[in-house]
Amino acid sequence: MNSFAPRFSRAIFSLTLIALASACVSVNLGGKGPERSKNVSYSAPGGPFQQLKKTEADAAWQNFSNGNSISYLSTCNESADPSLETATEEMISVLGPTRTLTQKSYMFDGRAALDTQAEAKVEGVPTKMRTLVFKKNGCLYTLSFLGVTKNFDQDQKYFDGFVRGFSAP
Repeated sequence: MNSFAPRFSRAIFSLTLIALASACVSVNLGGKGPERSKNVSYSAPGGPFQQLKKTEADAAWQNFSNGNSISYLSTCNESADPSLETATEEMISVLGPTRTLTQKSYMFDGRAALDTQAEAKVEGVPTKMRTLVFKKNGCLYTLSFLGVTKNFDQDQKYFDGFVRGFSAP
């Protein structure tokens, strides 16, 4: 097995979470990070995904055999209130120049949501990302799935299951 894909995906995943956390967080002079949502309900992806212990996300999992990652991030009660489109653009922009493959709006967990799939070449490596962004009760939620393009589709069902089982308070 080539260990490049998991290492590469971990690096991109980390950069994505850091970019999203910093892009959606207002200046906080208290030195604490963003307020996170409490009492979120979800089913972990399962299958080949293992939970990551150290992450900027509220929760994150990785398939260590191919590097694909699933996560969710919440930011609550921030003075900035980006649109779903802006939050999505900030999330995928960390990949560099991207091409949107699909984007659709629908109701999710009782709220308007934006589901986007994009692709980019990161250091020449084809990469895909899917994000589902929605707001609920003062919080912005970003559910994401990231991987090297050649491995992306094989784990799509785990992300779909994670999304189906996700509910915000």
